[in-house]
Amino acid sequence: MNLIQPDSARPLFAGEFRHSLDGKSRVTIPSSWRFEEEAELFLMLSSNKDCVKALPRVELDRVQADAALKYSGVQLLEIQRTLGARARQCWIDKAGRLVVPDDFCKRFALAGEVVLVGAMKSFEIWNVAEFEIVRMHSETIATPCLADLGL
Repeated sequence: MNLIQPDSARPLFAGEFRHSLDGKSRVTIPSSWRFEEEAELFLMLSSNKDCVKALPRVELDRVQADAALKYSGVQLLEIQRTLGARARQCWIDKAGRLVVPDDFCKRFALAGEVVLVGAMKSFEIWNVAEFEIVRMHSETIATPCLADLGL
């Protein structure tokens, strides 16, 4: 039996928050999403949604380990290259902010108010209008599944 062990050093990214990007493309992370110590995150272009995905190193390490188990040779090399190209290493500063790279801001029209969406082990940064469109689609798919899980 696989028991889930709590890890107080790693937050659970839950909830939805609207925050503004400042003039330096920094966004404040909700206090409940902050780590006990300085936190390294990896911002990535999402492969299936029009948003920026933020993963702690432990999650990126898990993705790499899964890839190494499922793929080899050229496929694994291309996965690693694509992950490396899509990722930007960053840290949450002492004020609880992280900098969203300019190319990510341009690609997803991130300016002014943005939506931070918890995805449990990671979180996403969305353009407000785009997220409202995606939210309806996501809830249509997820609601029956959550009901099946007793939620």
